[in-house]
This record gives sequence, C-alpha cells and structure tokens, in this order.
Amino acid sequence: MYPMLVFKEGGYRYLPAVFQYSAGVAAEPGFQLVQARFSKVLPIQEAFMAIEQHMKQIGRPLTAFAHCELRSPMQFDDQGFIAFNRQYVGTLERWGVYQADSQGSSFMNPVARTNVCPEYFGPAEVGMYSFAYTIPTKSESSGSFILSGGGDARSGPEPYRERIVAYGDSTEVGLRIKMEFVANEMNKRLESLGFQWSDVTSAQAYSVHNIGALVEEVFAKTGRMRCGINWYFARPPVAGLDFEMDLRGSVNQIFV
Repeated sequence: MYPMLVFKEGGYRYLPAVFQYSAGVAAEPGFQLVQARFSKVLPIQEAFMAIEQHMKQIGRPLTAFAHCELRSPMQFDDQGFIAFNRQYVGTLERWGVYQADSQGSSFMNPVARTNVCPEYFGPAEVGMYSFAYTIPTKSESSGSFILSGGGDARSGPEPYRERIVAYGDSTEVGLRIKMEFVANEMNKRLESLGFQWSDVTSAQAYSVHNIGALVEEVFAKTGRMRCGINWYFARPPVAGLDFEMDLRGSVNQIFV
C-alpha cells in the first residue's frame, strides 16, 4: 500500500511517489476532478500558459492543478528522462504545487501524470494532451480519481533496465507477466486511495505489442475491465518499457 497525503491547497489527496509525479490523486470531499483535453497536443510550455489562462478564467488557483497527460516523440533513456523531468517540475514549483529542498533530497509533488510516445502521429516535441484540476462541488462524497500511468518496472533507484519485469520479452508469456505486474500495481494504488476496480469508469492501456490476446485472462476474468479498456498504440516513456496503464473514476471531461 502507498501512504496517502492531502494537498489541502488543491482540494485533493495523493499518493507520494517520485519527484516528477505522484502515483495518483483523488478529489477531497466538496471537490470534483475535471479533465480538460486540448483539441490538439500543445508543446508543453504553450500548454502551461494555456492552463494558467484557463484557471484564471474559471477562478481556480494554480494549486488546483492535479494531473496531466503528456505525449513524447520517442522514448527517453534514463538520463534524458531525468533531465526532462527536472525541467518539467520547474513550472509546478513556480505554481506552488511542487516543493523541494536545495539538494532535491526532500520533495513534494502531488500532481499525477501519464507520459507516453504514440507510435504514429506523435508530436515533434514533448507536448500536453490533457490536464485535470479540482472544482468545488456540493457533493460531500466524491468518487473522482485519476491514477498516474504505471509501467512494467519495479520502483527503485536502479537503472530502468535492472527494474523492468521480463526485460526484452515481448512474447505472449512475457507480456502476460508485464500486464499482470501493472494490473497489480493499479490495484495497490486504487486501494491506497480508497477505491476498487468497480469504481473505475475509464481504463487506458498503452503498448505497441499485441495485448489483445491477453486482455480476457488478465483483465476481463479478474473483474478489471467492467468499463472496457481504451488501447492506445503508444510506448511508455522510457526505453525498454513495453506496457503501461492508467485509470480514472468519475472525472468530468471538457475540451478547451
């Protein structure tokens, strides 16, 4: 189980994970998550400016920013991923969402995130597909949550190659191991936020491998796809990763 913290300034709770993102967010009582999708993927700095304008227009503080979906042109190597993430959190720090000490050894980042690489029609540079934030609601109980994208790698400080499960194995056996690992991770995150699979209203899978043959065994028979699965033909963000998922529950969607 993950620990769970409340980001009071944003109106949501979250699962602390790594410096670049949390493992998931859920609206606190009195709040609802809204996902705003851009009509096209925007370069990330342009997207951040658009978010600032949108939040100002609707009268919400930037600290209400809770999640974003990124699209990258290709997979990063380990060092490239770290470098990108340090630049990414700079904006969150300016918004008062991300906080870290001068050495970076202690940090707080409540914002959840998915970052994947479309195999076709991908962007020329890292861009943003959507973002999510909290708004007040009269309902005192909210089933509104978003889990960050989780890939087929164990957590830890080691290089990704050492943490990826069934590394380099895209056979049906290898993919099953990867998919079950990710499904179990999603289950842990759901339970940590106080939810279960029956609360999921939208499930996304990201892979360029033939996962279709395994969906019944890994997801349908185990009660993990009551809402279906949206399959994106995309790769996870780091070289060597083959399968990723994220989940949402009762999130209103708009287009901006």
